[in-house]
Amino acid sequence: MNPDQKFIERFSQAEKLCNAGKLSESLEIYQTLLSEQPDHVSVLNNMGLVNEKRLKFEEAIDFYRRCNALMPNQPVLVNNLANAYTRLDRWSEALPLLQKIINVDFDNEKNSEKYALCLLNLKSKEETREFVASAIRKYPKNKLLNRVLGKTLLHLNSHQDGLKYLQRGAGLIEFTANGVEYLN
Repeated sequence: MNPDQKFIERFSQAEKLCNAGKLSESLEIYQTLLSEQPDHVSVLNNMGLVNEKRLKFEEAIDFYRRCNALMPNQPVLVNNLANAYTRLDRWSEALPLLQKIINVDFDNEKNSEKYALCLLNLKSKEETREFVASAIRKYPKNKLLNRVLGKTLLHLNSHQDGLKYLQRGAGLIEFTANGVEYLN
């Protein structure tokens, strides 16, 4: 068996272990592979994924940064780094990465949700309103986007419109002849 085939088999074994929830064993194999090929992007990325599953987000970020340094602008790698930042509420670091992702793949509904949440958490209300309104035109039934736009409009003192979008997003508000009723 040639060395490349052996590497691939061990890589595959590490993936299977990870998928089976055997994270420590998976990580050991990945670390061995990384000692052999320190700049192997797939190994680095998977080490980041394993660390995320272990809830070791800072370690995951380190691996994802290394991936992005080796292969900048690769959407999957940029997305993994952005996700790790958002899990730690590091919205300002996630924002430029999510912007890259949106520019490449605006047609992905999940990307629009993540970018909208990032904008909302950074308190950029006008930019949030503009982006989410355009995303809702594309995904009108998306509950998360409707809630984000509703909250944003409330912050911008557009209460009636804000409540309408919150209702679309949650279904917890009903407009009646007597005004607004909150449903539980």
